[in-house]
Amino acid sequence: MRYTMVLVPFVLMACEGSGGVFVTSNGVRVNPVNADVFEVLARPAGRASDFWCGAGHYARRALDAPDTALVYVVGGAGPGVTANTPDAAQFSLNLPSEVSGATGRAASWGPDVGAATTVGQARRSCRDLATSSDD
Repeated sequence: MRYTMVLVPFVLMACEGSGGVFVTSNGVRVNPVNADVFEVLARPAGRASDFWCGAGHYARRALDAPDTALVYVVGGAGPGVTANTPDAAQFSLNLPSEVSGATGRAASWGPDVGAATTVGQARRSCRDLATSSDD
C-alpha cells in the first residue's frame, strides 16, 4: 500500500504533463495555440521539413482535416509561445488573414509566412530521425 501512495502522484503528473502535446512518429512536437493556430516545435538540429511534417500530421490526426485541405504558415520560425524553445513555427487551416493569435513573424529559416501546401503533401515531408538531409 505504501508503494501505491508513492506511485499515484507520479502517474498523475505524467498525465497532466501530456495534455495538449501532439508528437509525430519521428518526434516532431505540436501544441495548439488557440482554436485557429497550432505551433510546430523544431527538434534539436531540426530541418525545415520537420515543420511541415508536424503541421500535416497534426492537421490530419488532431484536427481531422482531409489530405486535400490547405495548411498555411501563419508565423515563421522563432521563439515558441507554447514551449520554451528557440525555434517554433505556427500554422493554421485558415488563411493567414483570417486567424488571430499568430505571431505573423518572418523567419530566418524554415517556411515563410503565407506559404501553403496540402495536408497530404505536408505529411509526406516527414523524415526519419536518422535522416540527416533536408531534400
